[in-house]
Amino acid sequence: MRIDPDRVIPWVCFAAIEARLVAIALKFPPADGDRFWQRWLGERILHEHAIPRSLGAETFAAAGAPWTPHEWLFSLALALGVDRGIPWAVPLACAILTGVALALVIVRSQRRGVSPVLSSAAVLLCGLALMQSYGVRAQVVGWAGVAVVLTLLEREDRWSWLVVPVTLVWANLHASVFLAPAIVLLFGIAAVLQDRRWSRAVSLYASVFACAAAATLATPLGADLLRYAVGLTTSPIRHLIAEWGATSVDSASFTLGALPLLLILAAFGVRASARDRILAIAFSVLLFGAVRNVPVFALATAPIALAALPVSRGREKDRSRVERGVAWSTVGAAAAVAVVVAVLSWRGAPIAAQTLPVGPAQTLLAEARTTPRVFCEDFAWCSLFLADSRPAAFFMDGRCDPYPAAIWTKYLRVLNGNTGWNDVLEAYHVNAVLVRRDSALDSLLSEAPNEWRSIGADTHARLYVRPALIATSPPRSRSDAADAPL
Repeated sequence: MRIDPDRVIPWVCFAAIEARLVAIALKFPPADGDRFWQRWLGERILHEHAIPRSLGAETFAAAGAPWTPHEWLFSLALALGVDRGIPWAVPLACAILTGVALALVIVRSQRRGVSPVLSSAAVLLCGLALMQSYGVRAQVVGWAGVAVVLTLLEREDRWSWLVVPVTLVWANLHASVFLAPAIVLLFGIAAVLQDRRWSRAVSLYASVFACAAAATLATPLGADLLRYAVGLTTSPIRHLIAEWGATSVDSASFTLGALPLLLILAAFGVRASARDRILAIAFSVLLFGAVRNVPVFALATAPIALAALPVSRGREKDRSRVERGVAWSTVGAAAAVAVVVAVLSWRGAPIAAQTLPVGPAQTLLAEARTTPRVFCEDFAWCSLFLADSRPAAFFMDGRCDPYPAAIWTKYLRVLNGNTGWNDVLEAYHVNAVLVRRDSALDSLLSEAPNEWRSIGADTHARLYVRPALIATSPPRSRSDAADAPL
């Protein structure tokens, strides 16, 4: 049996994207502080045999604040990988899980009869949609979870029950797990509207929904996971973290990946089935909830959108030898691109000093004569201090979720240079500040040379300290740093 080269093209496009994902996961250093605190959390769980439920003395601004570490299993795996000498294991797993989500886009497109060329377009658009958010992060579990749940439910048979164990594993890795029962509910609603009675399909989806909803509680965090997820809808971090910001054309992932799919759905969505229209509407609402939802929208709706196009149906036809040669040449060229993408991505990976202010952080720990009390303009930078055995305390770090609203208000006062910004630093006895180069805070500190001295800088940041911090005096322990008022 001869292989149709057209049917190979979507998988070659997939290989090109996956090659870049693997290169980024294995070669690129973290661009934020998440991986540092996540590994630190995993190490704590390993040593204490318990999941911490409150912030500790490492943060002098919010010690004792309640914490729901919903990524606990991801953090544990990250720490175990490093401890066992296989630090690449979790990064590779993130690339593989993202690849699973992309592969299932092709599978779901082919089930709908989408042509190979448009199946290729679907996976390429999804690849563009996720590139801005992709990294060694627990949220990629959510991407794979959405793709797997949709694929299983669309079968409309006993395979749908696998959604339950998938949900259970997902619940221990990331709080986005509540998408699983929500998707099952959408399928149930579509079945009710279609059958207009308690049919076999309605019964199946109702049962799977009940079990999947129960599975979200099968974690050491219990109902706190749901409270955490609901609390995120009003959390201050939504206004301060780019990924939680409103979805707009300012986001390249939205403009290049999601917007074309949205336009196709708006123009041709009426051709889709009632169930697909319900899914498309629901994920479109989710899309505009936050820019971090762009990959989820694309992975869920790409097969629906491309199937709605009038030219989406593939037709088998006999080819001449020349036509088959041209088709296979196209496949070969795409495969070559996949190899080039992987090689260039691997060789073009930056070093750690180009992504995070590692140098200034190390300078601070080396020169401080007492335990530094650090304020980071980019709060994620302070997670760097969790990766070092030398004592340091900070105002806020990349965990961000558990910090109370009052702390965020004070953080913003300093960040924006509002009236009383220096009062916040003095109240918490801050003696070191990592600022973005040439920012407003950088200018404010440079204008007070008697109070603040710059002792280090790199392309990202500048480090200011109070002169007393680098004067000779007896060292302090980290526990001494948790005495500031909340």
